[in-house]
Amino acid sequence: MNDSGLPWEKIRRKALNRLYPEERDLKELEEAYTEIEEFIESKGLEAFFAGSAGRGTCMKGDRDIDVFIMFPESVERQELEKRGLQIGREVFDEFNGEYEVEYAEHPYTKGEIGLHEVEVVPCYDTDPENIRSAVDRSPHHAKWVDGRLSQSQREDVVLLKAFLRASGIYGSSLKTRGFSGYLCELLIYEAGSLRKLLEEAEDWRKNKVIDPADHHPEGLSGELEKKFSESALVVIDPVDPERNVASVLTEENYAEFVFKAWKFNSMPGLNFFQKEDIVPDKFLLKKEVRARADFLVLEFDKPDRPDDILYPQMRKVQKRMLSVLEDHGFRVYESGFHVGESVRMFFELDEQLPDIGYQKGPRIFHGTEHLEQFTEKYENTFIQGDRIVAKTEREYSNARNLLKDFLEGQPEELEEKGIPGNVAEKIQAYRLVDVLQEDEEWLKFLFKKLKLVQ
Repeated sequence: MNDSGLPWEKIRRKALNRLYPEERDLKELEEAYTEIEEFIESKGLEAFFAGSAGRGTCMKGDRDIDVFIMFPESVERQELEKRGLQIGREVFDEFNGEYEVEYAEHPYTKGEIGLHEVEVVPCYDTDPENIRSAVDRSPHHAKWVDGRLSQSQREDVVLLKAFLRASGIYGSSLKTRGFSGYLCELLIYEAGSLRKLLEEAEDWRKNKVIDPADHHPEGLSGELEKKFSESALVVIDPVDPERNVASVLTEENYAEFVFKAWKFNSMPGLNFFQKEDIVPDKFLLKKEVRARADFLVLEFDKPDRPDDILYPQMRKVQKRMLSVLEDHGFRVYESGFHVGESVRMFFELDEQLPDIGYQKGPRIFHGTEHLEQFTEKYENTFIQGDRIVAKTEREYSNARNLLKDFLEGQPEELEEKGIPGNVAEKIQAYRLVDVLQEDEEWLKFLFKKLKLVQ
């Protein structure tokens, strides 16, 4: 569905019909929450409806109910965790739900009650200045947003979420590292509307600073400016003037949003709000692979870790192995990893190098001290341009052999090489597989990674 070039109001209306929940759906979520709230209140504690459903910024079909149990500040942390889990279990038992215990800064219960995905999270009922953990902020975030967004802006938040989801950059998990729901709400509040936001965003630059509550009217300075200097986008948290709501957002995902905003402004269309399912053309993919460099694909069993632990670890492994390859002279054109039933990590590179290599040294005019150090290390040296260069025999001329030797050893030895412990246990038993595996999700990943789909 393209509908490119339609007037904005018509696009907005059509998109809302498809994406924004019906009034009866919001009411049903509210009623389901109220039943849980009344049960928690019977235990002598207050509850808070903290999710996007509670403020009308959830997408159609969203069945999530986030319930926060508000504990007095006088309760010890250990008691909060113990009683919070106990009440969470009792909630699921009371409403015939199934649950499991999850862990963030402290444990909480998560599961299903009827058709709803429910989280029951204990937190402290405290002022923003006295929060003890990140979850204590959530009720303050909800209250700040709920009291400021108009109905039209709530609808635009949902459209923004769909816009981002269509590009694969919605969500602040460490798997996605994109835009959180709260960040979407703040961006719409600051811009006033989605249309205005997209018009402004195409001109955003790196290190853009947005301060919705005007905590820093003179701009960032000193330690705070230094603290956020590596952030692609800075959005100051209205309830915490020293926190960047967009801290998890990667530079690539930020750039993707700016690019898609520009594309939308150039030719608006409903297609920007619909994530197209990738159907990989295997013939085209095979043709693409043949036209590129060599592919090394390592497959190993998936470590038993949550995504927010596993994905950062996999990025660390990928970066470490890239470093090893490049340090030995291999040029890597593309790399990536995919987590499914197993983990696959690929490197597109020139697998075979000449046995003889050349090591560049200092420029001749940098002084005799540098020349002496270089010629003491290398024997066969000569001048190329204004540099001294050494002819060397490569330690590794084959990338497979290099990776094989690097990944040899016990898990503790791999840890010393920079591979996280729980990944080391699995990756030591890796196998090299063909890039064109009969695995639909892997092929979808590869199709997108190799830029065969926009």
